[in-house]
Amino acid sequence: MDYDDVWKIQQHGGTLAGQQEHRLLFEFIGFVRTYLQARDDLQSRNLLDAHSNALGALHHWARIELIEKQVQPETSVWRQIRRYHPGIHKLYEELTGNDESLEQRLKLVMLGCEFSLMDKMKSCSSLIFQVLKSREEPWSLTELQDHASLSWIETDLSLLVNKLLARGYIREVAVIGPDGSFSNLEMKLYSVV
Repeated sequence: MDYDDVWKIQQHGGTLAGQQEHRLLFEFIGFVRTYLQARDDLQSRNLLDAHSNALGALHHWARIELIEKQVQPETSVWRQIRRYHPGIHKLYEELTGNDESLEQRLKLVMLGCEFSLMDKMKSCSSLIFQVLKSREEPWSLTELQDHASLSWIETDLSLLVNKLLARGYIREVAVIGPDGSFSNLEMKLYSVV
């Protein structure tokens, strides 16, 4: 299933900017997931799996760049991205055909992906920040997962929330339970950006 399938299923209306935020978040979550899997595979020396996941991460990154430039990504983005972001295309070429060892090529691509992931995190997560700011009180993770704008990423939302917490873009606060006792403390989230 790709983003367009999710978009049709959810039937999100709204503005072009709202659609772009959904698309960016969708691609960014894929970028994070495949990057982390590639990193784990590389550390475990499962080089072919790392290669496959690194290629997937580059694909998501390329789609993010195109969406940010308001260009509709094609099924195969590699010709398209050469024009809009030659650096990603160069990493793709390094990964797919270079004289270096597979491990060396993977390390190079992972460095580029890691830098981009940190650079894109805030802008690609703007939909999450909007939801967190949409009310005064902090949100539980379950409430975020149930929110209409975010319910389509329920399984990956906790992964992204952990990255946003680690980066300091969102914070956790302990909230006293409805009965007023400290025995029912719940961790809730709020945006600081």
